Amino acid sequence: MHIVIVGGVAGGAACAARLRRLDEKAQITIVEKGSYVSFANCGLPYFLSGVITDRDNLFVADKKLFENRFNINVLDNTAATSIDRANKCVTLQDKNKTYSLNYDVLILSTGSTAIVPPFASGIDGVFTLRTVPDADAIKARIKNCDAKKVLVVGGGFIGLECAENLNHIGIEVTLAEGAPQVLPPFDFEMAQFVHQELKSHGIKLKLNSPITNISHEGDKLKAEFKDGSFLFDAIILAIGGRPNSVLAKEAGLSLNDRGFIKVNDFMQTSDPDIYALGDAVEINDPLLGGKTSIALAGPANKQARVLCSHIAKNLLNKDLQVFPYKGAMGASIVKVFGIEAASVGLNERSLKGKVDCDAVWLHPNQHAGYYPNAAQCHLKVIYDKKSFKLLGAQAVGAEAAKRIEIMSAYLSKNGSIDDLAYHEQVYAPPFSSARDGINYAGCILENIRDGLVKTARFDELNTRFKDAIFIDVRTPDEFKQRHIPGFINLPLDSLRQNLNTLNKDKEIVITCAVGIRGYNACRILNAYGFKTYNLSGGVLTYFTANFKA
Repeated sequence: MHIVIVGGVAGGAACAARLRRLDEKAQITIVEKGSYVSFANCGLPYFLSGVITDRDNLFVADKKLFENRFNINVLDNTAATSIDRANKCVTLQDKNKTYSLNYDVLILSTGSTAIVPPFASGIDGVFTLRTVPDADAIKARIKNCDAKKVLVVGGGFIGLECAENLNHIGIEVTLAEGAPQVLPPFDFEMAQFVHQELKSHGIKLKLNSPITNISHEGDKLKAEFKDGSFLFDAIILAIGGRPNSVLAKEAGLSLNDRGFIKVNDFMQTSDPDIYALGDAVEINDPLLGGKTSIALAGPANKQARVLCSHIAKNLLNKDLQVFPYKGAMGASIVKVFGIEAASVGLNERSLKGKVDCDAVWLHPNQHAGYYPNAAQCHLKVIYDKKSFKLLGAQAVGAEAAKRIEIMSAYLSKNGSIDDLAYHEQVYAPPFSSARDGINYAGCILENIRDGLVKTARFDELNTRFKDAIFIDVRTPDEFKQRHIPGFINLPLDSLRQNLNTLNKDKEIVITCAVGIRGYNACRILNAYGFKTYNLSGGVLTYFTANFKA
């Protein structure tokens, strides 16, 4: 049995190692077009700044380790150029020759390619960051030209990580993004917390600013935008990737209309002897059904386990339980200076026109407020308005990862809002609160479902509620510091004494700092026959959403 794996890094390398652990005698060959068969591509931005000091630490496993420890043949610096499915062989090209390699099973872990606009192709000083040589080239450019100003194009994970790490070494960084916000998995108002953090650390943000051209001007690079041209010492493009599926397409394997390889629940392509995984494949969407694609190392590793188990059971005669791959919800996180930004599932933008959904916002501390250094973790939980099914969550701030990992677990098991309300977490003041933010999110949603409160959104005040009465129940000092235009101050503790000043014929929208006092005010006024709405997330959500980045 000869198993040939095209591509290393996360998916291919994981397949090779697991297959060897499952079967000692199978012949396994990895074909890798680059020099490094398994490296930590997610660590590359941190190598730029020296946070990762030793370049060797980027290498998870090298050719020698695969050959000596796993008895796996590694053909590095070798490209797979075609697949002959009828004769079950792959044509390979290295620097010296072209030749064929026969297979019994073929695994495609071809990944994705960084998108480079035609106007940026081949220009010295313009880089992408996908491989170790990419990182080496960027570091060399920074050193050789004593770079002072660098443009990062793209506000996804790689772009943000590059911006932060270049900032760490004293470079003036401009971050340009064609969309109105960074971080596409997040909704705008949650991305605003990230905008604030970036600007507070000196990152120059250019949002709604697609780059239109790059050219040389002396020893500088001129980047052109709709608002003018700017000079930089280097430019890093981080505007996404496209699947490396040409090999599969030319072999006649089934692809979707976006160029991703179609696979079944065991990662088999339309040819049962050819498997595929990673960035280049289409996978199940476990939340809405249908198909999606997710370019993350975590899903690729899980796909590798499913794939290898299927091969071992059906072709290597191993007595294993094989579980289908159910898909992925895109749980992801990025560190942006002093905060974490994490998400899982779907955002409101992607759900528009598909599901009648709503969201709640809350801003709990990451641990007990009375314990030193308590900081907020800003949460958004998205749900189906009719069924109250959980659809997604976003968290920005202190220990966001912890909350999104909990949300991911419940989403994957079709958990309910009640599960959130009664989730049992470990508790001690340095680590959590007796009622965690996850619990609060569940309680808020239960209160909405059970009719104890109605909520208003920050983006509805001037439309749906334009004729309402607006009341801020914070203290006079809090109100004086800043308040939402149109709101009057009626402190919570004096609310009952001022009932006669309010009109029962009008809807009343109530706000406070983050929503807790607003809920208490709603319950009081509801008891006296008033029609109230609590502004979800309070003043903090409103002003964050309206931050001028």
